[in-house]
Amino acid sequence: MARAFLLGGPLGSKLPPASPICTTAAWCPLPDAASIVGVGTVLWRREPSQRMGGRGKGGARSKGGSKGGSGGKGPQKPTDDPSFVRWSKGMRLDGYPRGVTYIVEDYVASGSFSRVFRVRVETTPRTVARSLEGARNRWTKSRGEVFAAKVMRKEDSYIQYTSNGPKEGELLQRLESQQREAGLEPLTMRCVDSFPTKDDVGQEYWCLILEWLDASLFDLVRSNGNRGLHLSMVRTLLRQLLEQLKVLQDLDCTHTDIKHKNCCLVSTEHYMAPSSDGATMILSDPMAKFIDYGNAVFEGAPKPHPIHTKQFRAPEVLLKVHGGWGPASDTWTLGVTGCFLVSGQLIFNSHDPQELLRLMGQACGAFPPRLLLAAEDARMRRCAENIQAPRQPQLASWLNLDRKGPAEAACADLLLNMLALDPSERISASDALCHPFLAENGEGAKVPVPPQGQLPLRRL
Repeated sequence: MARAFLLGGPLGSKLPPASPICTTAAWCPLPDAASIVGVGTVLWRREPSQRMGGRGKGGARSKGGSKGGSGGKGPQKPTDDPSFVRWSKGMRLDGYPRGVTYIVEDYVASGSFSRVFRVRVETTPRTVARSLEGARNRWTKSRGEVFAAKVMRKEDSYIQYTSNGPKEGELLQRLESQQREAGLEPLTMRCVDSFPTKDDVGQEYWCLILEWLDASLFDLVRSNGNRGLHLSMVRTLLRQLLEQLKVLQDLDCTHTDIKHKNCCLVSTEHYMAPSSDGATMILSDPMAKFIDYGNAVFEGAPKPHPIHTKQFRAPEVLLKVHGGWGPASDTWTLGVTGCFLVSGQLIFNSHDPQELLRLMGQACGAFPPRLLLAAEDARMRRCAENIQAPRQPQLASWLNLDRKGPAEAACADLLLNMLALDPSERISASDALCHPFLAENGEGAKVPVPPQGQLPLRRL
């Protein structure tokens, strides 16, 4: 049986009321394996009787895949089609460029455009062995030759979003290659292989072989009792993600979908340490990576609108500013993610664009006139102009970081700089890494020592 945890509100939160995702507490199973690479997070694993994989008509495009569902139910994700990727345990995914075969061990999760499977390498030529060896560094721990296979159509679309398997694989490999050429240790998620493949009934798909990661930051916070993490964990995880964001921003690339569910841990080994709110989770070797680069965009390429999951959407996207969005919008979404790590709750928890603007004004202050002048959405501009913002931004108070020590004050200052409403005034990833909260010998909180009796370490 899968483990379970209780979905509920954070303890002691000062966040303002907003439309909740769930109006009542409910028990939900915790993922057994990973949460997972390249898809985002799911809150359950299917039992064997629920899995896809029966023989049938193969992976033909469903009626709702791109054009919207039938029967007036609105658009459906491509993976809502039950014939999407027919599979079985032991199915072979042949990596044509490298001559490697990957064997499907189990189904893991589904995103909008893909299904993810746990796979093992059947054969490992010397070229692949060298490639795998290169991944064994502080970011990617060897777990044998186990990977995540992300299987999707070569090209697909759903409402305003698109998917391109070859493009995503090329982007990940380009990011790694450019880091290696610069003499740097690759920080971003590794794509070991990218190739066309077929499912059990011969339907054609595209497959990305990605490094195996564990639970997402969403899962981590939920497993911590829906409370924010210890500031030492926030500091470490935020620094690692900013290092990856710097790689993207140095290449003028925007991820476009950074959020708590698209940041996964390499390991969930942890111990419990006492805190003012009760025992809190301390990761023994915290390492996190961005996943799901399927909609990443380089400057100069066509840009879709809108981008971001709604609760993470940047103000320049909501206002549709002249000149559009750019890499700075990723700093905003990572700032929202950082606030989630601190508080255990989404600070802009609404699907209503006008309500999102109101919450931004309360948390971050009045909208700068220059930003409003650049807004091309007249209705949203009027909404922002009419917001009665407080004299002082309320973000630190919402996150319970006010009137405390220097580490809390430094954390609040960094997050407020990451959430500057005007993207031209928003701190860059490079500058954020030099902020006192993250800098060596700065104001960051110290990691608690594990209490006696806490070993061996636990896992989610």
